[in-house]
Amino acid sequence: MKAVVLRSFGEAGNLKLETVPMPRPGRGEVLLRVHACGVCYHDVINRRGNLPRTSVPAILGHEAAGEVIEVGPETPGWKTGDRAATLQRMSCGECALCKSGRNSLCKTDNRFFGEELQGGYAQFMVAPVGGLGRVPASLPWNEAATVCCTTGTAVHTVRTRGRVRSGETVLITGASGGVGLSSVQLARLDGARVIAVTSSEAKVRALKEAGADEVIVSRGLDFASEVRKRTQGAGVDMAVEIVGSATFDQTLKSMAPGGRVVVVGNLESGMVQLNPGLVIVKELEILGAYATTQAELDEALRLTATGGVRQFVTDAVPLAEAAKAHFRLENREVAGRLVLVPPEA
Repeated sequence: MKAVVLRSFGEAGNLKLETVPMPRPGRGEVLLRVHACGVCYHDVINRRGNLPRTSVPAILGHEAAGEVIEVGPETPGWKTGDRAATLQRMSCGECALCKSGRNSLCKTDNRFFGEELQGGYAQFMVAPVGGLGRVPASLPWNEAATVCCTTGTAVHTVRTRGRVRSGETVLITGASGGVGLSSVQLARLDGARVIAVTSSEAKVRALKEAGADEVIVSRGLDFASEVRKRTQGAGVDMAVEIVGSATFDQTLKSMAPGGRVVVVGNLESGMVQLNPGLVIVKELEILGAYATTQAELDEALRLTATGGVRQFVTDAVPLAEAAKAHFRLENREVAGRLVLVPPEA
């Protein structure tokens, strides 16, 4: 089969299309014919070698959607022809954390597609069924591939961790990416006022289409004073921090007393300095948000299938152009998601 293989960490050009052996499903697994695989900034970080659990050679990609063409032994409930999309990572379903609903914190089985598990930059991939959601027949493959990591992450971040409430004001950094656009839509759907931050004037239109009430274009990412101005000095009730280290300080300065900062991205893998006094006097909550759970993926697929949230698939490109897709993403040329489409076998 054809797959894009990363044999050494580093630049985008290290992603090469190769012919590799066809995988076979084992117990509790299925073989998927991959119809589409989203390209996430997590993949860029992974390709650079900044995720310690990935070893090369590797096949990246945790946003895959496809058709089941073979079912492994002792895998009840699945059959050929089923439509499926991947979660970002596995969980055991049996430990105390899983039973309490915190599946994304499971340590018993925390394998991640594109890291310990083969990812979707390929014509075919093996997937444990514990890491799959069922794709409604009405969803196009290109949209289905992106749902978990965009809308699923938004459900986990905005609702589960952020506890958004109607009437609140929500700030979203890095808002023009897939997670950001889904977070804008979901926060609006739940009754919040949304202030979106982007570094590019060219991405304002997509943010407005997603439902952002206000868009701040801040090329230097020094947006806190503008946020305070637009909230009449009050600040925001909740922030979805997608950029991470480059914007964290400005986000903290944008918060209202009692505000909640949900950190879901750190694009440059950098460190931040934190003034504890600011957290103390405002009684701020700083919350992490990691991965979508099975229930959140099901909700994200439902929201997308019923039109509650739209997937912003900017472009679908051939699998062989994975390196170009990474280059475009790194250079901030994309609003929404790029999707890789494998050639037909």
